Amino acid sequence: MNSELKKIVGRVKAAQSQLQTLVKDQSWVEDARKYAERQGKEVKKLISSDVHKVRDFLEKERKELERFQKQIPSEVKKLRKFVDGQRKELEKLIASTRKVGLKEAVSKMGKGTKPAAKKASTKKSAPKKTTSKKVSAAVSSAASQA
Repeated sequence: MNSELKKIVGRVKAAQSQLQTLVKDQSWVEDARKYAERQGKEVKKLISSDVHKVRDFLEKERKELERFQKQIPSEVKKLRKFVDGQRKELEKLIASTRKVGLKEAVSKMGKGTKPAAKKASTKKSAPKKTTSKKVSAAVSSAASQA
C-alpha cells in the first residue's frame, strides 16, 4: 500500500508541476484571447452584412407603407361615393318596382273598383268582401309591397 501511495503522490506532483508551468507561461491565455477576437470579428462581419440587408428592407417597406397611407383617404372617398351611388340606384329600383306593382294591381282589379287603401293600424280586421278572388289577391300583394 505504501508503494501505491508513492505512485499516486508522484502523479499528483507531476500534474501539479505541469499545471504550474501552464499558469506561469500563460501563452495559452493569449492564444485563447486571440481566438476569441478572431471569432468576434467574424460574427461582427456576418451581423453587419445582415443588419444592412434588414435596414434596407425596412426602409423599402416604410416608404411603401407611407405611400399606402397617402392613398387611403382618397380610396375611402371613392368607396363612399360608390356606395352612395349604389344606395341611390337601389332606392330608385325599389320605388319603381313599387309603382309597377301598384299599377298592375290596379289594372287587375278592373274598372269600377278602387284599390284598397293602406291601413294605419297593424291589427287584423275582417277582410272586405270582393267580387273575385283574383282582385283580392292582387290587392293584398300590392299592399304588402307598399
